[in-house]
Amino acid sequence: MLEYLAIIQQIKQVIESAGRILVITHQNPDGDGLGALSALGQHLKSIGKNYDLFCVDPVPEQYQFLSLMHEVKNDPAVFGENFQAVIVVDAGDLHYAGVDQWLKRSADFTLINIDHHQTNDYFGELNLVLPEKSSASEIVYELLRFWQAPLDKETATALLNGLIFDTGAFSNSGTTFSTLKTAAHLLNLGARHREINTNILRNKSLGLLKLWGRAFERLEFIPDSDLALTVILSKDFEECGTAEEAASGLSNFFNELAGAKIAMVLIENSDGTVKGSLRTTHDGVDVSELAKKWGGGGHSKAAGFSLKGRMVYNENKWLIIDGQTVTEPASLVGGALFNH
Repeated sequence: MLEYLAIIQQIKQVIESAGRILVITHQNPDGDGLGALSALGQHLKSIGKNYDLFCVDPVPEQYQFLSLMHEVKNDPAVFGENFQAVIVVDAGDLHYAGVDQWLKRSADFTLINIDHHQTNDYFGELNLVLPEKSSASEIVYELLRFWQAPLDKETATALLNGLIFDTGAFSNSGTTFSTLKTAAHLLNLGARHREINTNILRNKSLGLLKLWGRAFERLEFIPDSDLALTVILSKDFEECGTAEEAASGLSNFFNELAGAKIAMVLIENSDGTVKGSLRTTHDGVDVSELAKKWGGGGHSKAAGFSLKGRMVYNENKWLIIDGQTVTEPASLVGGALFNH
């Protein structure tokens, strides 16, 4: 982090001089993005700043225990306000953040980009992008430490939540000595580890387990590509009585399938898009390179993409159809066929 000291100080100066600050995390928010959002919000509140927190999608119920989640706005009208600084956390680009159509570049604010995805396109005026870090939450922790900002129990809980989520409870290759050292310090500060585990790893609703059951039922292993694949259809959410964000985290389960080097989960959403989630634990595989083929991004072990269309099963394989455009997801992973 020492080589980024100049940027860290510049970010601090922008925050101190800004009259109003907007903090954004990406669409379909997850445990890391929301953890970083919560921690930054708490810091801004502690220093008396006028701030707003934004995510284009609602905060899932399982993360409502994090501080300030009740303040997260979803109405894009907030972009009509006058901000001197805009901070985007845990997003490789403004499209993934879901705000590219509203956040127009202007000389009136400084855009700050805090992220750990190696596919980040450095969209900010100030870019703190550290792919070697496990999560955006770990970067925010480092920031607050450099600024000598106080870390209370609520901030520690938010940051630990982000670490646990993005490392798969410290089980994937993103877990480093620095990550574990950070987690230990957050625990010493009083982070509510049991509550995090309860909300992230346990307390699954009946509808959620039914949804996961459908994903397990459709799970296939394609040996030609060492690929584990499954599909969630839009109708599944209604029939199981769950929200679309309930499908998040499924790819982590299928990443454990013996023989599979890549796990892919395709999720058909009601907004006319199909979102793909990619995971791997193998050192020789970089799923961010696969995701980039379809306009997505991420980091080497976890990445995603989004395409317009709907899922159709035809001739023993899943296709994504958008008007006259037909995309075979198999083409993403060496042309393997996705058998039903």
